[in-house]
Amino acid sequence: MKRKKERVKKMQDEQKKFQEKLSELLSYARDHENKVTMKEVRDFFEDFALDEQKVTFVCEYLTMEQVDVADYEPGVVPEETEKEKKKPEFSEEELRALQQYLDELPETETPSEEETAELYRKAAEGDSLAKSMLVQLWLPKVIETAKEMHTRDFFLMDLVQEGNVGLLVALESVVKAETAEQAIDAVVRETISDFMEEHRVQKHKDNTVVNKVNRLKDAIEELSDGDDMDFSVAELSAYLDMSVEEIEDILRIAGEEP
Repeated sequence: MKRKKERVKKMQDEQKKFQEKLSELLSYARDHENKVTMKEVRDFFEDFALDEQKVTFVCEYLTMEQVDVADYEPGVVPEETEKEKKKPEFSEEELRALQQYLDELPETETPSEEETAELYRKAAEGDSLAKSMLVQLWLPKVIETAKEMHTRDFFLMDLVQEGNVGLLVALESVVKAETAEQAIDAVVRETISDFMEEHRVQKHKDNTVVNKVNRLKDAIEELSDGDDMDFSVAELSAYLDMSVEEIEDILRIAGEEP
């Protein structure tokens, strides 16, 4: 629980810093005849390590604010990788879970651009009702983002739920109505991306543990030569070049008493 709160707090802080930086960039552009270069955009967000997609979001926002971004071509997205071009199809289980989720979403009317802008303004002022209405507005968008980021290593609805967490965090961190939409989208994507990375790291750790368990079992078979174990954990430690503590941990994972 503590780790979850720390993660949420970190995301809120990063969201606030991103919005502040975006406002600073817009002020900078206003002071330079509404003109900036792609290099200036990248330099401005150097500490954020933005990927190409997020840089595109920033440029789109500037363009909507009548800022001329040199070397930026509206509508041109970064070239897809071969993996992205060959997106895996969703499984039947994923489609069923998604349809059930969609069926449970409340039906809401899509607000006009003016009404949406007013909701962002009120949300930035801390209005709880406006935030609640924005949640309903954004839930379908989170689904589309999850679909876009989905790979066969992940269950689609897991990505949707993580995106929803990012959505709630982002809405609690809205400080500028003008930059809210871009900032919320960035946080949703970042939350899903962080979840996917944590999953990959954990999977790597799990695979490492499995490999160690298999190595240990092979070593026991080699040392025992089919007979009862007549060697110590210390001897196993020397044989495998692992610490005694590590051997004992692996034995526990394997369901053996050290």
